[in-house]
Amino acid sequence: MVAAVLLVGGIFWAGERRVPAGGAEGATLNGAIAAASRTPGSFRVGSFNIHSGKGVDRQRDIARTADCLRDMDLVALNEVIGSTPWRDWNQSQQLGEALACQWLFAPTESRWWHGSFGNGLLTRLPAYYWQRIPFNLAGSHTHRNLVLTAVDVDGARVNVVLTHLDSRDLDRRQNQLRAAGELFLSLAEPAILMGDLNSRANDEQLRRILDAPGVIDALSTGGASSDPGRIDWILTRGLKVVTSGATDTGASDHPFVWAELEVAR
Repeated sequence: MVAAVLLVGGIFWAGERRVPAGGAEGATLNGAIAAASRTPGSFRVGSFNIHSGKGVDRQRDIARTADCLRDMDLVALNEVIGSTPWRDWNQSQQLGEALACQWLFAPTESRWWHGSFGNGLLTRLPAYYWQRIPFNLAGSHTHRNLVLTAVDVDGARVNVVLTHLDSRDLDRRQNQLRAAGELFLSLAEPAILMGDLNSRANDEQLRRILDAPGVIDALSTGGASSDPGRIDWILTRGLKVVTSGATDTGASDHPFVWAELEVAR
């Protein structure tokens, strides 16, 4: 009897532990892309920390999340719930299926031997590949990663980095932001870095990225927001910013931020 209790307790402890999800890569995303009309060379990108689909009213409603994203061609998602042994879907999948676009779930951590929580990507643009790159977070209370991909915009290859950085530990966040920024700046133009960076405009490391040659803060350039307290960002290189917006419907504890971009010809 004691052995059985210990066995069950051990399985429960192992399943409940949050462990890093590790890295991964692939050549294709999940789902299918439905035809959508847009001006050639122009596309809309968004970044949304969806708070696991929970709004400011504390109600979880993934359909409400989807309503914010309907006009987008490419979206970075943060705080996405994954699957479990008794739940075979994740919220990237739910949103992709609701919006008829391809999707990727990029877990940062696993519980019960399934990717349980992390980042996501939605796209109506063909993707060349994807790579999930974990940050080295030994001893951290949370696990983080970044996703590197590239999409085709009418024959032009656009490199994309999406991430969600540490909110509590300044040193860790600075190291993560440095790594994300160096990757973004190393990519061939055009390139995009977007996500919840948990960093404000006066952050020293973020300023280094913003001050690098050719880097554009798409939200302030497009007229969406010059709020010095915002922490969600869309940074670009080699792209024209047509317009941008920040929408706060209460579907999350973050606003949904987006920008319409054009590929230089």
